[in-house]
Amino acid sequence: MRGTGHGNIGFFEDFQSAIVQTLSDATEYRFNDIRLIAISGDVAMTITVDEPNGIAAFSGAAGAADGIGLTSAPMCPSLNGMITVETRFKLSLLTTWGGFIGWQETVSMSEIVNPFTLSGTTLTSNNGGNAFGIYYDTTADTDDWRVHASIDGTEGTTATVTNSVGTVTTLGALGIRANATPVVDSFMYVRVEIDPDGAGRVYYGDISTAPSNTGPKLVASLAAGYLDTAALYHPVVILVDPSTNDPTWEVDYFGATGGRDETF
Repeated sequence: MRGTGHGNIGFFEDFQSAIVQTLSDATEYRFNDIRLIAISGDVAMTITVDEPNGIAAFSGAAGAADGIGLTSAPMCPSLNGMITVETRFKLSLLTTWGGFIGWQETVSMSEIVNPFTLSGTTLTSNNGGNAFGIYYDTTADTDDWRVHASIDGTEGTTATVTNSVGTVTTLGALGIRANATPVVDSFMYVRVEIDPDGAGRVYYGDISTAPSNTGPKLVASLAAGYLDTAALYHPVVILVDPSTNDPTWEVDYFGATGGRDETF
């Protein structure tokens, strides 16, 4: 029988108690139920005081490829049921930046690695192990959020997906575009789900999503059977600047949920 009142697992970090501190490079910091990881240099963590909701702001030291990683304990679709990660964030500038939001198996607590980086039309998988989510990279020829997945660090180019208009296709070399138009200093929302049968979905929304302010839209639905349901996936948010423009990342919240495995 199941335990009483403890069937769900997860966290929801709203940063209501955010503090001002310096996150040193290659160092893991605990913040309530999540971990904060400075990428490629020290990162300043501050509090956004001119807006409600509880918002943590992160800014690097203007070094190349610096940024912030947020993560927590892993979950397993075959044991924890459908697992969901979501976040809401914005940037102070959009000149150069990149990011990944989703589920990632291989996570270094000293230097978290973005599983997908895109330069021009060349995608590089950076050995995130099994990964599924949505990435952005301004070093691409065409800037956009793209849904992608990998198995043991190899891109799932032939994985079957249904895109936002109902067309069945494959992930392809670069993933499925969201056709998004991020706006500076305006929030973006992402939710990534993985089912116990290996299916997955990615939702995205911003102020430019049509019709405006009607909530996030489904970008792509990955067919069952592709993702490794026995893998342990960490919920991750990775926000970096591939250049030295040093945007400020403001994160409203970061959360993940699943069902507790109570087998003996």
